[in-house]
Amino acid sequence: MTDDTRQTKRKAADEQLSRDEALARYAATGYDLDLHPAHIVRRAHQRATLCFQQEMAGEDLSPTQYAALATVLRYGEVSQNHLGRLTAMDPSTISLVVRKLLRQGLVKRSASKTDQRLAIIALTDAGVRYTLDRLHRSVEVGRRLLSPLSPAEQATLLNLLQRISGDDPGDTDAK
Repeated sequence: MTDDTRQTKRKAADEQLSRDEALARYAATGYDLDLHPAHIVRRAHQRATLCFQQEMAGEDLSPTQYAALATVLRYGEVSQNHLGRLTAMDPSTISLVVRKLLRQGLVKRSASKTDQRLAIIALTDAGVRYTLDRLHRSVEVGRRLLSPLSPAEQATLLNLLQRISGDDPGDTDAK
């Protein structure tokens, strides 16, 4: 940063803006929290979490933990790393999720027979029953979440969200 740039920034920081000037500059940006996509997605996520908590009331289970259980049920034994990728969880999050499920006796962890560096995750018999017994409730969570929308709107929303969630935010060439 040049000295001229530092002086300009210091001078701008020292100038007091009136409330009207600040509001005019705010308005000029076009920013509107209620219409900001990230804010709307966050609010939708809050509603999804609330639907999950209401449907799974009384369960010591989070949406991420259930996602891991359902994924292992679907794919069978998977490495912890692969489970994290399948459920879109970073390594530290999937580690915490697996640790909690291990304590609950719903999953078991073993070393890979082919690569001792990999931890293999599998459902216990109790984990299979537990997950199967709650699948219909998880489906109900999705139904409740999307209930304000028509079937066509639901399909469109899910398609659009899949497109958004599949894009790499740093990839400017994504189509």
